Amino acid sequence: MKPLQQLCDPRESIFEEDYKDTVLDITNLIDGKISAREFFETNYVTDGMRTLLREGFRRFARRSEKSTFLLTQSMGGGKTHNMIALGLLAQNPELREEVMGSDYDVDLGKVRVAGFTGRESDAPYGIWGSIAEQLGKRDQFSDYYSPLQAPGQTAWIELLKGEPLLILLDELPPYLRDAKSKTIGDSNLANVTTTALSNLLVAANKGELDNVCIVISSLQATYQEESKEISEVLRTLESEVQRGAVHLEPVSHNTNEIYHILRTRIFEELPEENKVQKIARGYADAVEEAKQMDVTSESPETYATRLTESY
Repeated sequence: MKPLQQLCDPRESIFEEDYKDTVLDITNLIDGKISAREFFETNYVTDGMRTLLREGFRRFARRSEKSTFLLTQSMGGGKTHNMIALGLLAQNPELREEVMGSDYDVDLGKVRVAGFTGRESDAPYGIWGSIAEQLGKRDQFSDYYSPLQAPGQTAWIELLKGEPLLILLDELPPYLRDAKSKTIGDSNLANVTTTALSNLLVAANKGELDNVCIVISSLQATYQEESKEISEVLRTLESEVQRGAVHLEPVSHNTNEIYHILRTRIFEELPEENKVQKIARGYADAVEEAKQMDVTSESPETYATRLTESY
């Protein structure tokens, strides 16, 4: 029976000194700084991600009425990774069948992608200005820049209509927290932003934008950490999103997906199933011996199953 280090071949990248510092966000995607092939080689497609990819492309092909997806996840990274996955496939048609398999049943070229991460708190023209600029239409929203004011649903429709489009909105609480301190007339940027995004969500359900898909990361988990004023802003925006959004959990905690994620991320190659079963059986035999000596009450078969699942 070969030891673990001989059966599992780790990726070279995990030994790099700066490996732990590599945290991707939406800005990396928009700036074209992510290798799509490398991303999918080292990331496991969970059930939640598979659903998002399938339904996203059905929307781009005008085959779905689901315009908005709300990603909810208690663990860090899952929401942003799902957004990046959909964004990369939108930008790289050649990888769709390879990653999605039979779930990709449409025929589309490149899909436009625009995104915003709330860590970009210094966006001079607000979230709407950033989206307009990424689409090459910054001047079309010039009336909403000075002073900053929320575009209405008709303005959003005129800006976004045309070819299929993906809009990604991530990490909004930090942005809204900072925007609360920026006065605009009798209001502030946080309230104006909430109105702008609410109008965007309404516009996305109109027939002219039936090939536009919006993905937003959940805001709810931050309420208890925020002041009363910013919590109210977040709740207002969350309630707008909740009205028609499809809720998705990127990683299911009651399955073995976390094992698959770690295996794919860490290892280049893993042993064949029969070798894993042989090792699991060996551990089960050892547990059986220990049980006969009253050292443990663990079930050998249960132990073998757990080891197989988590190997």
